[in-house]
Amino acid sequence: MCWAFDEAERHGCGLRAVVGIGHGGPPRPEAADGLAERAAHALHETVTASAPAGSSVHVAEEVVDQPGAEALLTVGHNARMIVVGARGRGLLHRLRVGSVSASVAVHSPAPVVIARGGDPAQTRGRPSRAVAVGVDGSPNSLAALGWAAEEADRRGVALILVHAWLAAIPLPFAEAPGEITQALEEQARAALDEAVAAVHDALPAGLELRRRVVPDSPTQALLAAGRECDLVVVGARGHGGFAELLLGSVSHQCMIHCPTPVAIIRRR
Repeated sequence: MCWAFDEAERHGCGLRAVVGIGHGGPPRPEAADGLAERAAHALHETVTASAPAGSSVHVAEEVVDQPGAEALLTVGHNARMIVVGARGRGLLHRLRVGSVSASVAVHSPAPVVIARGGDPAQTRGRPSRAVAVGVDGSPNSLAALGWAAEEADRRGVALILVHAWLAAIPLPFAEAPGEITQALEEQARAALDEAVAAVHDALPAGLELRRRVVPDSPTQALLAAGRECDLVVVGARGHGGFAELLLGSVSHQCMIHCPTPVAIIRRR
């Protein structure tokens, strides 16, 4: 909630705080007696505790009779972005993110931000750090690049463009000679330059771009960048039947392990 307040302030827009009270099964009126009132009270307390002193952000508080993920997707279908917290206590990796967060990230056409990495209220007032974005040339990656550029410009920080190329090396070349390694790195740099050129006209004027071609897996390269940034942006990929496949393994792993907030962008 604190992160959402700060972001709404940057964008100069309102904030819709949503809580879902549905359970997805048959109606149970006797169990729901007073539930909406209690949920509304708890939501109001959370909003009040999260609001920065002197905040001008208008907040609309909504209690929706749907399960959490469905409530957020219904209310936020046309939102600028949906912000969810990282939750979950299960032993499986995907449960560490929380079923609501993962479901929203999979199904939302709007950008979804997994807010994690500590309480933003404790870091208010310190200088903003860079925004990092994973770039591989795919359509969702280019959408992520454009979105990340706007976020970096709004924050007045540099944009770090991360392109990893080690994963593309065939197994027989695990210890490739220097000339092969150099050729692969040059190819990666060309791919990154091509991606930047594809969205160049949409990039904010004067934005500082820091190109970073990393001989590592995409996930590890982005996690490393996340330790020095305030936001990591990735494109959603994949078409499988599980959450991590719908998002793409890189997006899913960043959601789980990144120490800072992660934005999942899907081309509209």
